[in-house]
Amino acid sequence: MPRFGFPAFIAAMAFLAPPAAAQNVTRADLKPGLLFTTYEVSGKRVAASVARVEPTVALTLAAGEAAHPRSAGGNEFVWTGTINILQAGKYKFDANLAGTLSVRVGDQEVLANSVPGPEAKKIEGKEVQLAAGFQLITATLTRTSPVARVELIWRGPGFRAEPVPYFFFGHLPKQRPNEFKTDVAREHGRFLFEELSCVRCHRPAADDKMAATLVDRTGPNLTEVGKRAFPGWLDAWLADPAKLRPNTVMPKMFADDATGAAERYAVVTYLSSLGGPPVEPRTVPNGLQKSLADGQKLYITTGCAACHGDKLTQPPTKKKKDDDEDDKPVFQPEDLFNSAGTAGPQGFYLLGSLGSKTTAEALAKYLQNPLATNPHGRMPNMTLSGQEAQDLARFLTRQKDEKVAKGLPAEPDLTPTTIAKSVFEALKATPAETAAFAKLKPADQWKDLGKKLLTTKGCVNCHAVEPGGKALPVLTSAPALAKLAQPKAAGGCVAAAPEAGKVPVYKLDAAQKAALVQFLTDGLAGAGSPAPAFQARVAFKRFNCLNCHKRDGEGGFDEALSNQMKALEKAENADDVSPPRLTGAGHKLRTPWFKDVLIHAGRARPWMSLRMPQYGDANVAFIPEAMPKLEGTTPDDVVGKSELTAAKVEAGRTLAGKNGLGCIACHDISGITGGGTRGPDLALTNQRVRYDWYVRWMHQPQRSAPGTRMPQNFIDGKALFTAVYNGDGDAQIDALWTYFSLGQGLPLPSGMEPPKGLVIAVKDRPELLRTFMPDGAGEKAIAVGFPGGTNAVFDAATCRFSYAWSGNFLDASPVWNNRGGAPAKLLGPKFWTAPSAFPWAVTDSRTPPDFAKRATDPAYGHPLPNDEFYGGPRFVHFAGYTLDAAGVPTFRYELTGPDDKTQLAVRERAEPLPVTVASGLSRKFTADVPAGKTTWLLVGTATKDPRVYSTTTGEKTPIDLKAVDPEAPAVGTRLVVPTDGDRATVFELTAAPEGTVWRFVPKTGGGTTVLLRLPEVAAAGRAEVSLSTWGLPRDDEELLKGLKVSGGK
Repeated sequence: MPRFGFPAFIAAMAFLAPPAAAQNVTRADLKPGLLFTTYEVSGKRVAASVARVEPTVALTLAAGEAAHPRSAGGNEFVWTGTINILQAGKYKFDANLAGTLSVRVGDQEVLANSVPGPEAKKIEGKEVQLAAGFQLITATLTRTSPVARVELIWRGPGFRAEPVPYFFFGHLPKQRPNEFKTDVAREHGRFLFEELSCVRCHRPAADDKMAATLVDRTGPNLTEVGKRAFPGWLDAWLADPAKLRPNTVMPKMFADDATGAAERYAVVTYLSSLGGPPVEPRTVPNGLQKSLADGQKLYITTGCAACHGDKLTQPPTKKKKDDDEDDKPVFQPEDLFNSAGTAGPQGFYLLGSLGSKTTAEALAKYLQNPLATNPHGRMPNMTLSGQEAQDLARFLTRQKDEKVAKGLPAEPDLTPTTIAKSVFEALKATPAETAAFAKLKPADQWKDLGKKLLTTKGCVNCHAVEPGGKALPVLTSAPALAKLAQPKAAGGCVAAAPEAGKVPVYKLDAAQKAALVQFLTDGLAGAGSPAPAFQARVAFKRFNCLNCHKRDGEGGFDEALSNQMKALEKAENADDVSPPRLTGAGHKLRTPWFKDVLIHAGRARPWMSLRMPQYGDANVAFIPEAMPKLEGTTPDDVVGKSELTAAKVEAGRTLAGKNGLGCIACHDISGITGGGTRGPDLALTNQRVRYDWYVRWMHQPQRSAPGTRMPQNFIDGKALFTAVYNGDGDAQIDALWTYFSLGQGLPLPSGMEPPKGLVIAVKDRPELLRTFMPDGAGEKAIAVGFPGGTNAVFDAATCRFSYAWSGNFLDASPVWNNRGGAPAKLLGPKFWTAPSAFPWAVTDSRTPPDFAKRATDPAYGHPLPNDEFYGGPRFVHFAGYTLDAAGVPTFRYELTGPDDKTQLAVRERAEPLPVTVASGLSRKFTADVPAGKTTWLLVGTATKDPRVYSTTTGEKTPIDLKAVDPEAPAVGTRLVVPTDGDRATVFELTAAPEGTVWRFVPKTGGGTTVLLRLPEVAAAGRAEVSLSTWGLPRDDEELLKGLKVSGGK
C-alpha cells in the first residue's frame, strides 16, 4: 500500500490533546484529507460534477478554469470532514478569498464573508473558543465572478497564522457521497487511458473539447532502435512485453501462433536494420570493476532505485517490523489525494536484464539524453556526466537473461508471401506494389513486410519511425473515440480475455479494466474546461514524483532505500539524503525558481548525489504555474523585497554569523560550505522562496515541516538571541532577508569555518603564498590573506592585483596533493575582479592607449600558450615586494618603453576595508611619473553607464558620455561601475594629485572602460594615489551609503 504520514504525525501530536474529544471519533476511524465536491449551480444545486479527497481547503481558479475538465467551471465547492483541535482555546480563521465563503467548525460559523473578485483579498473571521478533539468542519465557496480563490488560514494557542496544514484534517468514510466511488474509478480510468496512449488509436473528433484535455503520451522513437537493441531481445519483447517488464504500458500485439511468430520476425528484421545491430566492444575496458562499483553506487544515490527498485528484476520487498501496529489504518487508492484518485502502490519500473537488450555504450548514450528517444518524459534526464553515464550503463548491462538470445531468431517456416496478403489488403496496395514485392529476395521481403506491419499493426500510431527523415504512414482502423462510449466498451482491449493479434493486449487487472470502462462510459462527457490545478496533481502520479518526494504525508523513500543511500553518501551529507518536501511547495517557491528546477536543472542542494530529474519542457513546464493554484495561492514571479538599509544589512550579517543565530553552522552562503549537515545557500533565499513563506518558516519551522533540522529560533515572536533589535523576532527575520537578498556577492558573516583540506589559515598577520592560482591570476601569483577574511592575489606576470575574495583564504590541496600542479582553491566568493591588462600607461598626449589590446600582448605580461616562445620586448617588470612591521606587503613593478628605459616605477600596497554592506580593498599607489607625459591607471569596465557622486554632498555628478573625451572630477568622488547582473564595483579616490579625473572610454559592442588620468607635471616627481574598491552585491543607492573607508567614515 502507498506510504502515508497522516497517522504517524497525529499519533506524535496526540499527547497535546486531552482525553475528551468534540466528536466520538478516534484516529483509526479517520481517512486523510477532506471530501471535496464541485457542484454546478443554476438557481439550485444540481448533481455533483466532481467528488474527491483534498488535503486542505484551498483552490485557485482563473477565468475560464475549472476544478476538473468535466466541470463547466462549477460555482459551488464544498469541503467536508473533521479538523483536529489539539489544544482547547481561542482560534481565529481567516482566508484569502475571491468569492463567497462560509466555514463552520462544530456548531459555530467561524468565517463568513464575500469578496466580489476578480482580485482576492484577505478576510478575517471572529475569534472563537474551540474544545479539543476532532470537530466537524464544512467550508463552502461560491464562485461569484470568473475568478475563484480560497486559502483557509488559522491561528490558535501557541502558533501563528498559517494555511491550515493537511495533517489536521480528516474525514470518515461514511461522509463520502454516493458518487465518490464512481468518481474515483472514473479518474483512475482516465489516467490509464492517457498512460496507455489510447487516443493514439482511438482518434477523437477535432471539436471534442474533453478529448483535448487528455494528455497525449507517445512511445519511444524507433528510428534508430537497431543501434540500441539486439534482434533477439526485440523478438522476446514483441512476443510478450509484460514478461520482460511487468509494469510496461506496451501491449502484446502478436498472436502466440505461427503467424504471430512470422510477423514478429518480419518486424524485428526491419527494426534491426535501423542503425543496427549494436556494436559490442572487443576487449574488456580498463578499470571495469571500479566502473561497475561506481555505477552500482550511482544507481542508488542518484535516485534510480526509487523508481526502478533496488533490485533490477524484482520489486522491492518490505520487511514487517516487530513494532508494526495492527490497528494502523490501511489506505487504499481512493483514500489519497495527490493523484486525484489515480494513486496506488508506487510505481516500480523493473529494468529487467538490460545486458540482453543493449550494450553499455548504447545505454550510456541514451542515459545522457533519454528525452531524444522518449519525448514523453517518463524516463527523465538525470543530468549524468559522460563518465557517470558510462559507469551506470556498465552496471545496468551486467545482468543478462540466458533465455533471451542476441541474434535474429531462426527464419519462420511460413514464407513472407504467406502473411503478406492480409497486410497488403489492409494497406489497399496496388497491383504494381504487390508485383514489386513478389520480385524481392526473401530477406528483403521480410524486411519490407516488417516495415508495412509497423503501419498495419498500429505501431507507428505511438512510435515515431522516420527512416531518412520520412515518417512511416499511419493507418487508423480502430473505432473512433466517440464510439467507445457505448455498452460495447467492455470489449476490445478491455475485454475479459482479449485476443492477441486482433487487439492490443495490455497487462490490466479486473479493477483497471473496470476503471477504463467507467471512464469510457461517462468520463468523456463534460465541458472540457482547462483545469491546471487538477493536471498538476495528476502529474505527481504521472511522473512518479512521490517515489522520492513527500507531499501532504504521501510518498517518499522507504526505510530500506533511505538506509542504503545514507550508507553510500558522503559522511558529511549522510544525515539527510531525502529530497525536499513538496508539501506547500506552491506557497514556498517563487515561480521562476520552480521553473529553473524543473526545466534547467536548478539545484538548491548541489552537493547531494540525488538528482532532480529533468522531464522535459513539453511535459512539466506548466507545473510551476499550476501547483500554486492547487494550494489556493497564485504564481509569483516577483522577488520579495523589504526596505534596504545599511543598518539592516549589518544586523542581518551579524545574525547569520557565528555570534548571532549561527545560520552558517549548517547553511552554505555565497557558495561557501556550512559546517554541519548542509542546508541550501542562504544567498539564494530571495531567488528561491516567497517572503511570506519565509517569515512563516522562520517563526515556526516544525509546523511547516515536522521533523526538520531547522531550529526554533523564535518563540511567540521573540528571538532567543536578544543582542539585535532587542530580540524583536519580526525585525530580525526581516533583517536576515535583507542581508540574504544581496545575493552571491554579499559580505560574509563572521565565523565561517574553513573546510577540510590543506587549508592555509590566516591568524593575526597576513599570509603570503606564491602558488598557482585560478581564474587568470596565473602561475606567478602571490596570494595574500589578510586577518578578518579579505584576500587578494597579485599576478607577478602582469603586475596587477587580479581579484579579491572574502571568507577563508586558500586550500592548497590541488597544488600539493598527488602530482600537484593544479591551481589552489579559493575558499570564498570573489567580490572584485580587475581588468585583465597591466593597469598603468604613459602617453605623449591625452589620448589613452588601447588597454584591451595590451591585455593579450606578451610584452605586457600576457601568458603564452604552452610550448610557444616569445622573443620580443617586455615592457612590464616585477621588482619584488617588501613587508612592513605588520606583515602587509608592498609590491614593486616598473613600466619600460621600447628603449628599455623606465617610464614609470610603481609601489602598490593593499589592505582590507571595514566590512559593512560590502567587502572592499584599499589600494595605495606611489608612482614615479615622468615629466610632460600623461599617466593613466586602468580602473574598471562598466556594463551600463557609470555614475559619479560627491563624497561631500552625496550629489550625483553629471557625465556626458557622448562627449568627445568624457571626463569627471575624481578627487573626493565615488565612482559606481555597474557589472554583471545587478552588481557594481565602487571606487572612491581618497588621495590623488590635484587635477586627476575619471576618463570614460566607450567600448566596441557596448559598455565603458573607466580610467584615471593623472595631470601632467613639468618635472618628474612622485604621485600618491589612494583608491578604495568595493564589490557591491547589489547596485543600490541605500547600500552605497553604508560603505566605509575607515574609522566609520
